[in-house]
Parts: sequence; structure tokens; C-alpha cells
Amino acid sequence: MSDLELDIGAFHVYDVLEKLDTQLKTGNPDLARYRQQLSFSVAGNDVKKARAQNIEEEKTIRDKLEKYKVLRILERTWELRPDRDWYVFVDTDTYIVRSNLMQWLGQFDPYEPAFFANPPDPDATNPYAVGGSTFILSRQAMHDLFSKLRENEMADWDTRVTNYRSSFDVLYSALHTHLKLGINNTWPSINGFQPRTLSYGPDLWCEPVIAMHSVPIEIASEIWRLERDREGHNNDPLLFADLWIHFVQSKNLTTARDDWDNLSSDVENARWNILFEGVELDARRGHRGDEEGRAANGEASWEACQASCNNHEHCVQWSYSSIATPNYNENGATRCHVSRGMRFGGHVEPKETTVDGKKQKLTWKSGWRKDNFEKWARQQRCKGQQS
Repeated sequence: MSDLELDIGAFHVYDVLEKLDTQLKTGNPDLARYRQQLSFSVAGNDVKKARAQNIEEEKTIRDKLEKYKVLRILERTWELRPDRDWYVFVDTDTYIVRSNLMQWLGQFDPYEPAFFANPPDPDATNPYAVGGSTFILSRQAMHDLFSKLRENEMADWDTRVTNYRSSFDVLYSALHTHLKLGINNTWPSINGFQPRTLSYGPDLWCEPVIAMHSVPIEIASEIWRLERDREGHNNDPLLFADLWIHFVQSKNLTTARDDWDNLSSDVENARWNILFEGVELDARRGHRGDEEGRAANGEASWEACQASCNNHEHCVQWSYSSIATPNYNENGATRCHVSRGMRFGGHVEPKETTVDGKKQKLTWKSGWRKDNFEKWARQQRCKGQQS
């Protein structure tokens, strides 16, 4: 399902926006990209040339189109494949562990209305970042929706979606309005990370992996090979612990890396950040007991940041930015970022930026306490985990 009809190999891709009201398609500024794609396609031009040069601008355009597509995707799916037990909606860069998915869905009755998803974080810049955009509807939910949702009501939703923040908000509102259906949370088994950006730890360890979002092709191929080659474990669910062993444990994490960001400061890592001494707790935010032990502020240098992590019982990694950057918790902007979750991250080139009208170079240095993390990991006992 997409916003342009074409064939990819043996698969036909459907344009789910073709049923939109003609006046809406021709006059709505949100659909300018859609109109451009159609004209390019008819003229035989490369549709890729319609993409915006700026990544953020392109994302904004696509997010707007997604809001118009989501209910029409459900509608076309029900038309083409009615009365299936389960409907799993994923993006093209989502990796599904099919055996885990089938085993998990086997616990539920498809003849009961069900909506499985992760509600987006209202404070996040990317509402799908942590949870991912995958959602699942039961046969009964789809049946009930399209026995009640008439074409004129679909057309009404088409005109209202501009008022919603994201495609998920449109979806949730429609399911709640017509079916009074709430969300069954699927975190962490369905999430918005991939093996190198997962924050391994108590939240992501013994749970089975069902779906990961934004997975590069080469990583997807490697996960597939991992599934295939798990000799003696083919009947055991693939766990987050298995991903750690395969993708991260073998890496050299004993030496700090220059020009590397292990995502300690990332907005998606906020739940695993460790607070500094002297920072007041926000009463609105849920806290874990171990947050009473604060880390010493390590802004003075990367060595001070490393020492701050080394001296904290639960810290397993740190990152240091040459310029103070947001930490997305009560710490505020800081150069030192310390975390209780372990992430591998990736290489980042030095970047020139402007701070208070002056040009400065932003660089990153990252380090890990692999020994501290492995000490914790050895104490965990997951059923089916490979040794």
C-alpha cells in the first residue's frame, strides 16, 4: 500500500489515495507531493526527483501524506484480503521476527476486537521513535470497523486528518470513535529501534523480539542469518539478549571512541538517563529507586565524564559532546551524558554549528563500561537464551 501505483517485482503496489475526493486532491496543499508524483509518473519522469533536498522537509511532507493514507490502507486491505485472522501493518524498513509474531498472536482470539500498538510519545519530536509505527488489528476489529464505516464517513475523515498530529492519532481516533477500541501496548517486543540503537538492559533483555523499526537493509540481512543459523535454538524465541550477544558483545568497547555517538544523549534514551547531583527531581516524571544515587556532573572534560560514569553503580555508558546538547531530562543541556542502558550507536563526523551567533565545531566521544554491563548480564537467566 502506498501513494503511487506501481509494480515491484512480483508485488503490485496500490495507490490508496486514488479514492480521495477529486476536489480535495486538487486543492489541498498537504497533497501537493501526491499531485506531483502522479504528474511525474504519467510523464515518465523519475518520481524520486520529487523528493525535497532537505531531510527534515521531506519527513514533514511524508508525515502529512501518512495521515491521509492510514485509514485508506485499512480500507483497501479489507477489500483485498477480507476475513484473515490478523492484520499486521508495517513500514518497509520494519523487520518482523515471524516465528515470534505467530507464537505471540496465538495467545489471542482473532474473533475478539483487538488493537495492538505502542502509543506515540506526545513529547517526542518523532512520535514513533521509541515504539515504532507497527500496529496489528484482529479480524473482528477490521470487520466491525468496515461494517460501520461507510464511504461518506471515510470521505469525512479525509477532510479531518489535517487536524491530527500524526497518522497514529488518526488511526486511534477512528478506532475509538467507531469501535470504542483502546490500545493494547506492545512495548518492548514491538519497538522503534534496531540492534545497534537498542538500549540493552532490564527493559530490553529477556523479552522476545517481534518487530524493529528503521532497520537498515544490511542489518536486516544479518538478523535473518542469525535466525536461520540458531542451531539448537530454532524453537526458542529470539530475545533482545540474543541481539546483544550477536551485534554488540563482540565489539571492542573497552576503549573510548572519537567521533562516535552511542546515543546516551538521544531523545529516545531519556528513560535511561542518569541524573546529576544537585538536579531537582521533576514531580511529574516517574522515577526508579536507583535514581536516588546521582552521578557527579562530568562537564569539565571527557575524562571527567568517564569518571562520573565509572563512579556510578548503574552507569554502563557515557558520551561527551564538545558543545552542551539537550539531555531530554532534568539535567538539561550538558556536555556529559551518562546512561544505565547500553547502546552501540555509530560514527558521527564533526559538525559545524552556530551557538549564540558564533560558529563552533560539535564533536562526540563515547565510552562504555562493558565489564559492568556483562556483570549484570551474567546474573540474568532467560529461557531459550543462547550462551
